[in-house]
Amino acid sequence: MTLHPSLGYDTITQELEERARNAERARFVREHPDQVIRLPRPRWIRWFDRLVRPAHRDVRQQHPVAARAR
Repeated sequence: MTLHPSLGYDTITQELEERARNAERARFVREHPDQVIRLPRPRWIRWFDRLVRPAHRDVRQQHPVAARAR
């Protein structure tokens, strides 16, 4: 099945417009960092981060053999 040329043109045009919008947004963020408001991370993402990447712990607590060697 082939794509009609006008449909391909519309797709390319939409992609170019999206790239232009993204570039403009990135330029605005670079030029006006004081106007960007960072929202706090949702609770479930913080919970998942703690689950996947546990907080840094003392090496002696993780490895009792290494603690005795000191």
